[in-house]
Amino acid sequence: MPARNPADIVVRARYREALGEVGEVDRLALRLSSVLSYMARAHFVAWHKKIGAPDFTDPAGIFTPLATVEIEVEDVAVDPRQPFQVRGETYLAKSVDQSGALRHLVRQGKHTVYDARGTLVARARLTNVFTRYHPDPARRRVTELPPEFGIGSVPSRVTELLGIEALIPEDRRPDFTEERERVWHYGQTDANRHVNGMEYLRSMEQFVADGLHRAGHDLRRLYFAGARLVYRKPCFRGEGYRRVAWYRGEAPLVVGGAFLKANDPPGARPADAVELTLAQHE
Repeated sequence: MPARNPADIVVRARYREALGEVGEVDRLALRLSSVLSYMARAHFVAWHKKIGAPDFTDPAGIFTPLATVEIEVEDVAVDPRQPFQVRGETYLAKSVDQSGALRHLVRQGKHTVYDARGTLVARARLTNVFTRYHPDPARRRVTELPPEFGIGSVPSRVTELLGIEALIPEDRRPDFTEERERVWHYGQTDANRHVNGMEYLRSMEQFVADGLHRAGHDLRRLYFAGARLVYRKPCFRGEGYRRVAWYRGEAPLVVGGAFLKANDPPGARPADAVELTLAQHE
């Protein structure tokens, strides 16, 4: 019997999390953009406690920034006085090209949130990619796990790494276009000047809602039930951007949006993309 690959480790977490601000709950249902705040302990804290946190003071070190996020929420009423039950697991995986050669090493987490009665409230899948901070894309890529992990070099699990092309079309003009430039401000960023991941979601939700309203959709019962996000290129506070979006489906209603950096040349690929799925409240 072959020896078990130590890189196939799975870190599991299970805990209760009290509801936060009232603004995180709409119609007594959890807001889409607030889901990850309840899963942070499962995805980040449990893993770093087991394996170790990255050394952000080492510019030549290996880091695992979030690359993709997939979220779904259920339109169920929750009791703000009762804590959520969070369950999650995190594991290592690899993505491969068509020939089977390794492309990326990733850390994926699958997490769920239940209310006090055990009713499913939200689920998410988060993918972090192993990388180095280097201007050369070939030098940024990490193909072996850091020796300090002490769990081998490459995991056995194979996964798909979501790309921007899966969220937005490249062969037609956007259905919604923002003509005026906007700017990322201080309150939307972290200590490294990076735009917070959920700010892309909140910003695109507002843009899509306004576009759907102008197109004649009735938003009195529509709500954002799911999102897929791809972080291709970080945005920073003070940078200008524009949003564009396309219809991607009708049943359910799906809209894919992208963020275009103001200083990028015409025709440049989007910095980030957000696909939103809408549902109708019963």
